[in-house]
Amino acid sequence: MRPSPPVPFFLALLLLVGCYDFSGSIDPRSDDDDPQGDDDPQGDDDPQGDDDSQGDDDTGVTDLDGDGWQPPEDCDDYNAQVHPGATEICNDLDDDCDGAIDEEVELWFEDQDGDGYGFDLSAEFTCDPDPGQVPIGGDCADDNPGIYPGNPAQVDGVDSDCNGARDWLVTIWVAVDDAGELCVDSWQNILGSTGGWTGGVSYDYWMDSGTHALGIKGWDLGHVITAAIAHIQISTGQLWVSDSTWRYDPNPTASEKNRVGWCEPHFDDSGWDLVLDIGPIGDPSNPWGNAPSAFPSGSPAHWIWDHFPVNLNTQYLRKEFVLP
Repeated sequence: MRPSPPVPFFLALLLLVGCYDFSGSIDPRSDDDDPQGDDDPQGDDDPQGDDDSQGDDDTGVTDLDGDGWQPPEDCDDYNAQVHPGATEICNDLDDDCDGAIDEEVELWFEDQDGDGYGFDLSAEFTCDPDPGQVPIGGDCADDNPGIYPGNPAQVDGVDSDCNGARDWLVTIWVAVDDAGELCVDSWQNILGSTGGWTGGVSYDYWMDSGTHALGIKGWDLGHVITAAIAHIQISTGQLWVSDSTWRYDPNPTASEKNRVGWCEPHFDDSGWDLVLDIGPIGDPSNPWGNAPSAFPSGSPAHWIWDHFPVNLNTQYLRKEFVLP
């Protein structure tokens, strides 16, 4: 038998390619070599993930820095410390992607009097504060080192702690025939006894600007006749005295529970009666003669009481006043 003629080389190559099983081949058009995957030109062989170097799943969604945020919400996808909700720090970056750089991070105030507190209107956002700047504001008098927020010292007529109210050293003179108790701003806040009608007593008491109440509980030990007198004054010379504008409890024998708060500001005393004005100091028509010895000379205070018979010995009186 004659041997078969040799097969041309190009025909042999075609036969070889045509009979090859591509299930295990390496397709130069593809970037995968996984026999379980595919040879498509998209560069992936996992429909749930990716194997390309672009960091995406062929959907265009990207999180290059792995911080859990994607553009455009992530304003710097190359810095994992920059993303919405990040803590803004003083670094010339918009750390929280809110469009502002170093906002509300370092607020500084000028402190001209050196008390550690600055003037609010001098506030400045900066990462490089001047030597005269401090991180705390609220100083209501930046030219006075004795005035600053939280100052425990009290200065008469001055808002020394910058709480919006001036401190006043209020002097209160009071006297009752025969005896009594003085309260301020609370029926539980008893300053002390009122003293007798010939001597009286005085108290110095710190109060803030605003509305206050003064209360007197007085009685006559002999059930004969009773009267009270009061003089309140501040360093400006402004004063308030007992007169016909004071009120008294028309039911003085009622239980104490019925008048809780009677010595407090804004107590509803619309049901109380106006006092009986017995007359000024030195009026010969009243039985008390000259002023109690503790009172300031020339006091315009009047003796006052209720309209009940004189043998009713206990009474509650009150007066509200406003400090500037």
